[in-house]
Amino acid sequence: MESFMKLPALVALAAASALVSFAPASAQTATRLRLQCTADGATDHSISARFEQRSARKKFDASFEAAPNIGFSAGQFLSVAVAGVTVGSMRLVRDAASGDIVGDLEFDTRVDEGNPFPANFPKVSSGTNVRVGPLACSLR
Repeated sequence: MESFMKLPALVALAAASALVSFAPASAQTATRLRLQCTADGATDHSISARFEQRSARKKFDASFEAAPNIGFSAGQFLSVAVAGVTVGSMRLVRDAASGDIVGDLEFDTRVDEGNPFPANFPKVSSGTNVRVGPLACSLR
C-alpha cells in the first residue's frame, strides 16, 4: 500500500521536471544576451564584434586585423560606430609576432576590467550594425 501512495508523488515530480527541462531557451536565459558578428574585406582584413549583457553587467568588444602592406598602418586610427553612433576609435598597432596590423576597442560596466561605456552608447539588440573603419557587420 505504501508504494501506491508514493507513485502519485513520483509522477508529479517527473511532470514538474519535464516542464523545467522543456522551458524555452529565452526563459532560461532571460537575463543574458550574447551577440556577435564578423566581416571580411576584399583584401586580407577583417573585423569582429561582440556584445554581452548579463543582468546589470555589459561588455562590448570590437577588433580589427589586417595583413601587412595592404593600406593599413601602425598608428592609424579607425572609428567604431554602433547603430550609426560613433562610440570611439581604436589605434592600430603592428603585432610583433605576425606583422599583422591589429586594433581593439573594449567597454565594460565593471570599470576595473576595461574602459567604461561612453554616455552615447546606443541600445543593442539582434541586428544592430557595428562598423569598424571600412567594414561593418550585424550583431546576431
